[in-house]
Amino acid sequence: MNLISIKRTLIAASLGVLSLQAHAQDYDGHLGMDLSLSNDTANVGVYSLRESAQELTNLGVNYFFNRDGDKFADIFGSISRKGMANNENLELGVAGKVFYADDHSSNNSGYGVMLGVNGRYWLPTELPMAVGADWLYAPPITSFGKVKNATQADVRLEARILPSAVAYVGYRNLSVEFDKHTQHMDSNVNVGVNIAFQ
Repeated sequence: MNLISIKRTLIAASLGVLSLQAHAQDYDGHLGMDLSLSNDTANVGVYSLRESAQELTNLGVNYFFNRDGDKFADIFGSISRKGMANNENLELGVAGKVFYADDHSSNNSGYGVMLGVNGRYWLPTELPMAVGADWLYAPPITSFGKVKNATQADVRLEARILPSAVAYVGYRNLSVEFDKHTQHMDSNVNVGVNIAFQ
């Protein structure tokens, strides 16, 4: 799968995510953009979030790049249940993504499927704040091209600063094992903002 095919797939997926919102009249939901930056990395994404009284469903696309020229693009989906463990502040769920990874220094690339879990705990504060975390893994059986496996972990402290904006400070660890080496694409503290378009 070449880079042009990957770009076309991501564009088609983005349009699909946007079209989902038009048919989401039975749910509360919105489209949004997520942007996070560190000194050496950047990640930009668009998503469609749908919410009911019991669950959250999120679909979207991300594009990550770093100062070294590495790239990681993905199409993701997640579903989370509210009120887990009899705690109305706790959300737990599952997540998955299809990804394309490119290591600039070795000219290795590949793609695969990651599966994982996510969680969020809303803190009992006057300003709405939460601690969120995600962990995803692509084992060798779902990794192709030059990729042998991949792991992504994120932890965030979030604060809803406006009805349509959440600011956060987080840490992302993203590593991809290729045939002959492991590339640590990200291991940085980042700051970000999540903006909802009503």
